[in-house]
Amino acid sequence: MEVGLSRDVPLTVSEHLNELRFRLKRVFIAFIVILVIVIFFPANPAQQAQHLDQYLNLQFLDNTVIAAFIQQIHGYVLPRGWSLIAANGIAEAMEIYFVASLVLTFVITMPIIAYETYKYADPALKEEERKLIYPFVISTSTLFAVGTLFGYFVLSRFLVLFLAPFFQATSTSFVVDASSFYFVVFLIIGATGVSFTAPAFVYTLIRLRVIDPQFFSRNRLIIWFVIWVVTGLILTPDGGPLLDLVIFLPIVALVEAAVWLGRRNLSSHPKSGTSTLANKCRYCSADLQPTNSFCPNCGKAAR
Repeated sequence: MEVGLSRDVPLTVSEHLNELRFRLKRVFIAFIVILVIVIFFPANPAQQAQHLDQYLNLQFLDNTVIAAFIQQIHGYVLPRGWSLIAANGIAEAMEIYFVASLVLTFVITMPIIAYETYKYADPALKEEERKLIYPFVISTSTLFAVGTLFGYFVLSRFLVLFLAPFFQATSTSFVVDASSFYFVVFLIIGATGVSFTAPAFVYTLIRLRVIDPQFFSRNRLIIWFVIWVVTGLILTPDGGPLLDLVIFLPIVALVEAAVWLGRRNLSSHPKSGTSTLANKCRYCSADLQPTNSFCPNCGKAAR
């Protein structure tokens, strides 16, 4: 049941905290339920139904969605001739299994997270702004899915292929610690998915007039530099500058597209009560358009 908050009455700090607690609780419950399902759900239900006794000795783990997910990564990303070892002890395989479960659960839960995020901001929005909820949820979920697929099929594979020649050049055996291998792949998949959702947030914030499009025009190089640093330090920790570039370019292109779409949409939907004719900045007298919250010349809040 939804929290009974009025959209027309300003909320107190306590009500904001209660609303936030309510949204986080829903996300947490959904995450736990999905986590339990993915841990125990068989990849082949018909086959598993004939061997229910396997749940008593944990042999069912060979036929779960998570096991199939891990085997898919092993077969696709790990090159032929490479071997994985449990260098960190006998519990390493169990850690890999549960980390994979968390990653897959996070991917599945992402639409719920996007929905609850927007619903938390819903009381502060006008009726026209609330129409953005479904495009926001759909675009965020779609971009996240595209990002995870890009991270899996392109970045993780590219990372291994990029590093392989260095093993050969140094006559190093192709034996890799299992947790190091899988955790890097999981990191790339999850972080790439999250980073690909940035354009949806940028576009929505521009549509809500929280951020002015001119902010991106004035600070484009700084924003690009931040994206480059994030992709280098978080998304591709071991892939070198070439892999950084592979992920940097799509994210920058998506953000620029979001800014362009947001600016174009604002031009076709000027603020109510504003004239469609240009006027002057009260600080430097530069010409302003109805969509300019900040002066493009001096950068000050011109209205």
